[in-house]
Amino acid sequence: MKEYFSAGHSDYFSYLIIEVNCQVCSGAFQYESCSTNNKCGCFQVASDNGRGVCAFLRLNCSQLSGCETEKNICQKLDHICVYHPHCYHSPVCYPLAIARNFCPVTANSSSILSTDNDICGKVTWSPNGTTVAGGNGQGSELNQLNYPFGLFIDNNQTIYIADSRNNRIVQWFVNQTSGQIIAGNGKPGNDSNQLNNPQDIFIDNNGTIYITDTMNGRIQMWFKGDLNGTTIVENIDPIGIIVDTEVSIYVTDWLKGQLTKWFMNGTVQEIIVSNLTFPYMVFLDKNQSIYISDTANSTIIKVDYQTKNVSIVAGGSSGGDLNQLSWPEGVFVDDFGTVYVADTRNHRIMQWTHEATYGNVIAGGKGPGSASNQLYYPSDLSFDFEGNLYVVDNGNHRVQKFIINKNPC
Repeated sequence: MKEYFSAGHSDYFSYLIIEVNCQVCSGAFQYESCSTNNKCGCFQVASDNGRGVCAFLRLNCSQLSGCETEKNICQKLDHICVYHPHCYHSPVCYPLAIARNFCPVTANSSSILSTDNDICGKVTWSPNGTTVAGGNGQGSELNQLNYPFGLFIDNNQTIYIADSRNNRIVQWFVNQTSGQIIAGNGKPGNDSNQLNNPQDIFIDNNGTIYITDTMNGRIQMWFKGDLNGTTIVENIDPIGIIVDTEVSIYVTDWLKGQLTKWFMNGTVQEIIVSNLTFPYMVFLDKNQSIYISDTANSTIIKVDYQTKNVSIVAGGSSGGDLNQLSWPEGVFVDDFGTVYVADTRNHRIMQWTHEATYGNVIAGGKGPGSASNQLYYPSDLSFDFEGNLYVVDNGNHRVQKFIINKNPC
């Protein structure tokens, strides 16, 4: 694939234009799989938010040199400035010839968690949502949901929902009026084909589903098309889940008040952060920093990947003002560091730009209700590859889609 990158900062008037004749991975996590060669991964380009180059992971660190610090450019021909934190904290110049030779192009190089949506700081979303799943009252039919909680959107805009009180995971294709059950049989239980009040899901590039089976106190893994799941973590009180490119599993334990990183065999790698009060959802950004909704403290916290420092990035006190949150649950972070929050008890979705001291309402905020411009205890949110916003409208038993408006950009 041929693509062009600007090698200068966006606030510079002059740019060095680099022609990249290799695979580009848009919106992928750092080191995310991007090629038929499993020894290749996505390297984030230092000067271009949201895009990366698919390159060989096992190149010796000694073969890499630092970028020109001020502008993140490489003086060597056929090199590009990328982040490679396994080698160095600062960006390095990667030889594109290695990437071309070792990393064959895949049919679709986009990430499931793509955020390369050309979202500038001025975009807005339609104030009125359209129902794309559920919305036919509380119930267990395939066109209904029953207090849905967690949400996942893939690159085809297929919606995956933790349909909690129906004890199942459902899949809704674009423009369909009914969903399909892909995990659980709808009856609460702890057999391998059952779930009990599942809260959140994550789906990897192979279609494997990871589920927080909350009332069973376990994490279930379901391979695509299987009728039964496998327990990979147990004796836990899980809510939110996300899986990184090394297949480590991050899970919030709401009763212990901590976020734990697990190996696939069910052993603990490390406790990332503790002393939280009912942590709910978790998000991993492109730099591997972690964001957690510290729900009862009405805050969103960030754990920095490199320094391990913990900071508050949204909220801090409970209330309905623009500098406050009330029982926040879902959280999403784009490539610019903007934090999006399901501000549950305020019945709204908030947008907090990087280092802001207050947020903006981008959906809801009209009081609790079921009108197209209202939400009722929203629990989670996500975005598709176009930048459209999806909200789990928990109390209305539906998922709402808010269309992005890029005209201000």
